[in-house]
Amino acid sequence: MNGFEINLKAFNLSDVLQFINWSKKTGLLKVSGSVPGEIYLDNGLVVHASDGVTSGMEALINLSFVELEKGVFELEVKAPEHTISEDVGKLAENIEKRRIELQELKQKMPPMETVLIKSTRDLETAVALRRTDWQIIAQIDGKRTLGEIIADSKVGGYEATKTILWLKEQGLIYDPQEAERQMTELIKSLKIFFDAFAGNGLVLMQKWAELDNANKKFLDSLKINEDNFYIQIQGMLDAQQIKDGLLSLEKFVSAEGVKLYGKLLFKKKWDAFLAEK
Repeated sequence: MNGFEINLKAFNLSDVLQFINWSKKTGLLKVSGSVPGEIYLDNGLVVHASDGVTSGMEALINLSFVELEKGVFELEVKAPEHTISEDVGKLAENIEKRRIELQELKQKMPPMETVLIKSTRDLETAVALRRTDWQIIAQIDGKRTLGEIIADSKVGGYEATKTILWLKEQGLIYDPQEAERQMTELIKSLKIFFDAFAGNGLVLMQKWAELDNANKKFLDSLKINEDNFYIQIQGMLDAQQIKDGLLSLEKFVSAEGVKLYGKLLFKKKWDAFLAEK
């Protein structure tokens, strides 16, 4: 075998590396697609990887998460350096861990059609920024969507997602529609609540609001029509206030609802509410 080409749209990178490991070959696997990269193997073991930005394990993981199109394996090409020492099985385990982590990170991300904005803070003095941070920031112009930024940053989906969330936490970039979107999600959650409990739900909510100032602020941010339970936004809450408020309200209703409905009827309504939320 002098080498081979493989369609990486049909086979994932991990499977290709497993095959080369099984065949005990030494050489260079050049991959192309949304991010080009090089992976060096010695007697079937991955010893070095580069994605043009990072090298070693980070580069290999980035290449595992981007859309690749083609791979070309060149026999007997020696690695310029050794940056990876784990066997293929351990590499696959680490990649799977990162895949799960990436899924968790994505749950914290705004929708892919979101247009992010740079903060007015002085970027050069605010925090120590890495090269990857600047690559993401350079893509943010108030016009490009989050999906376009990730695709064009050329740092890989995992690294781009992690970087965007970090920049957002530092206040260097922000989503101008975030507060409005969160309040819209809150209204959807409360609509399910009122569909299940109707007027008694509003009574319970008003009693809950009397417990402390945080609950009162939560209720005061909304205008609720007592006839049809139509909800309008009167003030803004942040994500943590919404999360804490909903959890607190549910805990209160689960305890007090039995007194209002009786055990059997409340269980029926509570189960219907949980099934829809």
